[in-house]
Amino acid sequence: MNDIERLRMASEDDVERAFAGAYVSLPLTDQAMALEFFNRMIDVMLGEKAGDAIMWPNLRRETPN
Repeated sequence: MNDIERLRMASEDDVERAFAGAYVSLPLTDQAMALEFFNRMIDVMLGEKAGDAIMWPNLRRETPN
């Protein structure tokens, strides 16, 4: 399953988990709140580090195994 499919399969439980880790709650009343929720859904569905390597290529050093 790719990332888009995973996001589209989000459930009400996933939404609840996203709100649990967010500084916003329902109702979302402005764009900043909507963006925070959007980013929390990505974190919940794809992982906290999803997309970091694309947005910030040198953010984390790879640790040798």
